[in-house]
Amino acid sequence: MKFVDNGKANIFDSKIIDIKLAGLLTIFVSRFIITHELGHLLNGHCEFLYSKDKKNIQYISMFEKDKNQTTKTISPLDFRTLEMDADAFAATDNCRNLILLYELFEEKVDSDLNIKPIDLFYWWSFAIRSNFLITQRILNDEEYKVDKTHLPSVARWILILGSMLNIIESDTYKINYRVGDSKEKLLQSFVNGFVYAEKCYNEIFYTNYNCIEETINSEDYVHYTSATQRNWENLRSELDIFS
Repeated sequence: MKFVDNGKANIFDSKIIDIKLAGLLTIFVSRFIITHELGHLLNGHCEFLYSKDKKNIQYISMFEKDKNQTTKTISPLDFRTLEMDADAFAATDNCRNLILLYELFEEKVDSDLNIKPIDLFYWWSFAIRSNFLITQRILNDEEYKVDKTHLPSVARWILILGSMLNIIESDTYKINYRVGDSKEKLLQSFVNGFVYAEKCYNEIFYTNYNCIEETINSEDYVHYTSATQRNWENLRSELDIFS
């Protein structure tokens, strides 16, 4: 039961809310995955890879290469860098989309969800962090290795979260905050969302994931992410002509 401003009570079916919330989370994750792959295409990654070894490679899957289809001209570090760029592309798109939904909440968001506009940022963070936790479990990708084409899921999530927070903090997009909302409250929603995702996941699978603790004291995280970010400066100019 939810009371509106005039004191009238509206009754919501909790099962409907759960189903529609699951739908919202699915939309958030699907959009992130699709825009990540669009980032590979629009930022020129696929043409860049093809240009490096066009004699031998007709098609390159960004996720997993065929065992017989190897390329010596692209290093695992380059692949990790392209993946980081695609994640940043997705984060930028998703942040812009969240702000649009926030500002046009009454028009664009199903009222049966029974959430507040600022809760969109909370549930996005919950959804994407949950997705990376599930991916981490499936792929068993917790180790940092020089021959891997992706950073571990936890590292990717921290870099994505950093992109989102930076977009909000730097006022990249103007946000018309609603009464009672603020930049600080929005940023906290991102944090609260992924913390709750870890809590739920840990309770279900008897794990102890904590992305802040896993990265803040990790020398591997610092070394590998720093190397990837430095390498981006080298690849940026090469990608420009394909973007």
